[in-house]
Amino acid sequence: MVKKRKSKNENFFVRFWNGELSLPMSYWGVGVGIGILFGFIIVAFVIAAGLSDDAMWGFIIPFQIYTVVGIWRSANKYKGSKFWAILAKIAVVFGVFSNLASLLLGV
Repeated sequence: MVKKRKSKNENFFVRFWNGELSLPMSYWGVGVGIGILFGFIIVAFVIAAGLSDDAMWGFIIPFQIYTVVGIWRSANKYKGSKFWAILAKIAVVFGVFSNLASLLLGV
């Protein structure tokens, strides 16, 4: 089997997707930091475009899939205490269930 050579030119978002960023950067930087920024941008766009509140889910779901995969992969590669890797995965699962409940229940 041919081994894929990693490109040194992979951008930040590709490295995140592949779990190559540190767990703190993945969870806090992308998951929380960029997640909050992304949320503000989506809310502003939905309001400016006059779309239904439900239209936000069309943006939130793909972003959540992206962040869950990146954080999960980063947790799998984490070399520190397994406690933090497991805690990150638990937080991600709770976030998915929370958003799923909001989507289904309209809360």
